[in-house]
This record gives sequence, C-alpha cells and structure tokens, in this order.
Amino acid sequence: MAILFTQYWDVIPGKFDEYSGFVTHEYNPTLERLGIKLVGGYYVAVGEGPRIVAVATVDDTENLRQALSSRDYRVISNQLLSLVWKYSSKVWLPTGRIQEGPYRIQTGVWKFNQLYNVLRGKEEDHRRFVKEECIPGMEELKVPITGGWRMIIGSGPRILAECTGRNLVEIAQAIDTSLFRKLVRTLKNNYATDFSSKILAPTGRVEVPYLMSEMMKKF
Repeated sequence: MAILFTQYWDVIPGKFDEYSGFVTHEYNPTLERLGIKLVGGYYVAVGEGPRIVAVATVDDTENLRQALSSRDYRVISNQLLSLVWKYSSKVWLPTGRIQEGPYRIQTGVWKFNQLYNVLRGKEEDHRRFVKEECIPGMEELKVPITGGWRMIIGSGPRILAECTGRNLVEIAQAIDTSLFRKLVRTLKNNYATDFSSKILAPTGRVEVPYLMSEMMKKF
C-alpha cells in the first residue's frame, strides 16, 4: 500500500539559484537514500500556495518515522529550511475508492487536486457519490481521478481527490463544463465543506533525472 509524504514550501527571494542546486544535488538524493522515494515535483499554477509541492512515497508509516527521525534527515531538512519558507508536510493514506497500484513517477502530466472535508454523517452517501458520479464524470471529462487520499498527519482538508491531465488546457477545458460544475455543486451542497482546488504543473526536478536514468539503461 502506497503512503504519500507531501511537502510544501516557497523559495526565499534571492535564494533560487542556491536552492535549485541544493534540491537537485543534495536534498532529493538524500531523501531517496533514506527510502523516501520521490515521485513528483510540482509548482502551483492555479490556486493558493505555498507554490512548491514535493510528492514522495514510503512503504509504511514506520519506515517514514525512521527516516524522519534520522540524523541525515535532520541535517538536510535544516539546510532546506535555510532556503525556503512557509514549509509544511502531510502524510496521506489511500481511501480505497480508486483502484490503487504502485505509485510511480508520471512524466509529462499536470495535476488537478480537489481538497475538502466530508460532512459528519454523510460518509456513506459521499462514498456512493464518488463511486457513481465523480469517478465516471471525471473520466468522461478526460481528467480522471487517479488517486484518492485521506490525510492522517498534517493540517487542512483531509480528503484529496487527485486528477491527472496532460496539460493546462486539457484541465481548463474539463473544469469549464456544465458537468464539472454540477459535480462540484453537488459535492459542496450535500457532502463536503472546506472545498478548494489547485492545478499543479511539473517542475521537472524529479521527472527529468528519472527519464535520463531510463535512457541510460538502454546503452
């Protein structure tokens, strides 16, 4: 079962060049060595910040606890915090509503994330709505729900519906439809509170090294 560890931050003004080299050559490799497997790096193209989102997976919560408790993580985290601000992190478990396989690096994709809390007493109705209307509807709009997550550590809305599109235009066309507006209106009026959404663009910091390593395997 995949467990997501997501981190959020903004780069301190004037430190981008130093930050860029540090993340590529020190921070990301250290996380990989600690068993925190990076699967995506994004910036928020539309929606509230922080602007940078780093997505990683771990095998289980105990492995994550050990990694975050290690001296190597404390050192590298302190270095990161000298270059960024508005830092936060969250841990997510699958809701089980989406057919889950191994969470792999996805290249050349954008994310459209919807976040909210389920109204108390509406859990079963919400489950049916997601299964019978949301999942087929977003599939029809060609921005399918590819992950359903429940936050277990962190602050903010506790449900994340992760949709995937090929580009910003594809996502924009999907959400500018009567079908999408109907789905969101039904969700907010009947099953959810604290709703928000974000469109995430890939930074390339995770995807490009992955593609290069895959290419080198062919030589």
